[in-house]
Amino acid sequence: NPDVPTPPVSGLTLFQLAFVLEGLALMALSLTRWRFTQIVPAILPFRGPDNGRDEIGPSKAIWALAAVTILALALRLIQINSDLWLDEITTVMDYSRLPLLQVFGGYLNFNNHLLNTLLIKLSTGIFGESEWAIRLPVVFFGTAAMPVVYWISRQLGLSRFTSLGVALLLAVSYQHIFFSQNARGYIGHVLFSVLASGLLLKALQTDRLRYWVMYAAAMLLNFASLIISAYVLAAHVLVAAVALALAYRAGKPLAPAFRRLAAVFTVVGFLAFHLYALILPSVYVRATVAYSDGAQQSGSGSGYFSIFSPDFAGELLRSLTVGIGLGEGPLAAIVILAALLVMAVGYVAMLRHQWALTLALTAPGLANAAFIVISGLTFSPRIFLTLLPLAIIAAVQGVHSLSTIVAGLMSGRMQRALPVAATALAVFLVAAVSLSSLRWYYSVPKQPYRATLEYLETQRQSEDIVIVVDLAEQGYRYYADRMGVRENEGYFVVQTVEELDSLVSAQTSHDRYLVTTLTRFLRSRKPELERRITRDWSILQTFPGSIGNGQITVWVESP
Repeated sequence: NPDVPTPPVSGLTLFQLAFVLEGLALMALSLTRWRFTQIVPAILPFRGPDNGRDEIGPSKAIWALAAVTILALALRLIQINSDLWLDEITTVMDYSRLPLLQVFGGYLNFNNHLLNTLLIKLSTGIFGESEWAIRLPVVFFGTAAMPVVYWISRQLGLSRFTSLGVALLLAVSYQHIFFSQNARGYIGHVLFSVLASGLLLKALQTDRLRYWVMYAAAMLLNFASLIISAYVLAAHVLVAAVALALAYRAGKPLAPAFRRLAAVFTVVGFLAFHLYALILPSVYVRATVAYSDGAQQSGSGSGYFSIFSPDFAGELLRSLTVGIGLGEGPLAAIVILAALLVMAVGYVAMLRHQWALTLALTAPGLANAAFIVISGLTFSPRIFLTLLPLAIIAAVQGVHSLSTIVAGLMSGRMQRALPVAATALAVFLVAAVSLSSLRWYYSVPKQPYRATLEYLETQRQSEDIVIVVDLAEQGYRYYADRMGVRENEGYFVVQTVEELDSLVSAQTSHDRYLVTTLTRFLRSRKPELERRITRDWSILQTFPGSIGNGQITVWVESP
């Protein structure tokens, strides 16, 4: 790509350097005869959930959690075989069909989310290349989040009852279901970020080898899911530094704890470096080009946003309200503001009970946002998806805390019953609204390529042509191949105004149809082509999709 500069260093050089460092580290370990010795007292004092105020017993909680997990799986299997969208198709066509070495060493675009690509390769190798097989790994990760978020909620001081409420809301969350059916690395990143944060807390509280090993494994899987897990690691280093400072103030010996943390974070960082060494230079240069504010022209015509832009605020409002069915008007804004106030109350309660885990869940998003602001880069809102479980936990805890304050003004049975009833009612209402919003989501695919192709194949005569424009190319080609519609016979691809004019002038005696999708990108990337289409062509049919701006539009020439 001529627009992408040459990387400052070769990926192969970094990969070789990783092996050298690995060898030196193993030599040092063997020479020092290192053995794991538990630190007593641990770096952080233990503070578990308050079982004294539980409204439900442990065995009933396990059965209820199992039911919530089964519900989550069922909701993520509905319409799993619907059309793939562009980024999923790009992953399949550009990466999952490659040999393993090329999967690790190739970097054509941002769609090689390594763990997801490898699991797609495994799944399609066993079950064949179908939509449900391609999405099976993310369905598994999305479902696995239910017991993990329940466990995390318990560590944050929530009762079994309120923790089940958190798991239920995550199970029916529009956003979580959406990404649990989106064959990318985001939902795995959410799962392993939350899991690693909980394991870090357990390791800091107990200093047991198994927790440190599980933490390192979770972080490695997190990095394999998305490279932006570097923000999670940075947040965990911050939590550890604060914990060390508090331990020092409490009079605990600092050196053993510092060595332990330095060793663990070095191992995690080194494993992540080794994982991405071959492609790290390409990632760097492509990211600086793709996400620069000037390159993306952030705004309504772009697929990316500046963090303080009105367009980002609008997109954020759309993303939040799509799951509650309130549209994007004043009522939605009022509901969101009220929810934020409740979350703030819950967040304070979480900080008081377990500051380390609360900070570990919060800081990655803050670090990511800070980097975006400082560097002036644009971004896609989905990179903040890790904040979704935290927001749900804070909301449920906030309802419980506020109702507990009100109950304190009462006496007798109402004092104990009100927090339970209020939390149950709030969870039920939000879950019902979320389930209601899923009806539309299930009714349309992410991008409706098959419906578009079927429509055009019934509309056009044998001499008519279909012109596929810009980002509609990859998906149209993928499904056209499946339906036996051949490129340059049944359809033609154009990327520029010149190609469009040439094709139109060469086909004067037949009807012509034109196909577009993701028009924000088209307007940003190729404004002249977008203006030519809107000037000379009229919309014949639009097929809705659940991806933002993902509808597919069929055009005919204006009379």
